Amino acid sequence: MGITDFALATGSGKVTAEQLARESGCDQDKVNEILPAGRLSALAPGESSWSLGRDAAAKVLARNGVSPEDIGLVIYAGSSEWGIPFWSPAAKIAQELGVFRAHCYEVSNFCNAAPTAIRIADDQVKAGACRYALVVVADRLSELVDRPGGLVELFNDPTFVDLYYGEVRENEVKVFRREGGEGLGEAFITNFTALTEQVLAAVGRGLADVAYLLVTHGNRNTQVKLLDTLGLPHERSVFNYEVEGHLGGADPLLALEDLERAGRLKSGDLVLTATAGSGFTWGVTALQVV
Repeated sequence: MGITDFALATGSGKVTAEQLARESGCDQDKVNEILPAGRLSALAPGESSWSLGRDAAAKVLARNGVSPEDIGLVIYAGSSEWGIPFWSPAAKIAQELGVFRAHCYEVSNFCNAAPTAIRIADDQVKAGACRYALVVVADRLSELVDRPGGLVELFNDPTFVDLYYGEVRENEVKVFRREGGEGLGEAFITNFTALTEQVLAAVGRGLADVAYLLVTHGNRNTQVKLLDTLGLPHERSVFNYEVEGHLGGADPLLALEDLERAGRLKSGDLVLTATAGSGFTWGVTALQVV
């Protein structure tokens, strides 16, 4: 059991560092430090996160010759704001792909949603509930974040559960960040370090066996500090800050695609993904390349 294949799709719109600085009132140099790519992908007018997820899913099915009739589970994972109230994007994607005999539902765990949904799907396949499960990870945060808030931290334990919150304003949901959050950076390192040790112990491996550690791209300094704390060389990770900003739950998949495209993965490689979602939740997942 495991991940057969994956594909990525990003919004065709762009938000530049200059726009972010102007609209947020933050210092341009500070924004450039956090977003060295100078811009990040965003949903263009008329685009939706679920349709991008549908397009990526269609590529995976076509590439692997999987019939829609063999899909018994469709999970849509993200940050719980699907764009339409009281509506199932998982079921919509299933309908558009011709998947008519699957259990379809959503999983909300913010930027930790991808590994959460993949684990649920893998458990269901192992239990014999279905032959194939389709997991779609998508978010529309580019439309939700309140830029004039004056805070430039990107999504950087229950202690911080109220740090980020949403409100309905002028019939639109907007995401805000409260002042405070001291100690969140340290919590990243503490939780990721402890979870890495637990996961490696569970699979009977050690840090020396880790080919790559792929981390949620919220903050480059946090990623560097985590690698240094674990004693892993920086070249055993992927830094995409000059390519894109934070893409939510898709960050480790983008890094994995880069490794695959560059021919840096080989059979037997142990790859760890370290992901975190608002709330806050933390996850470390072990993947072995076959």
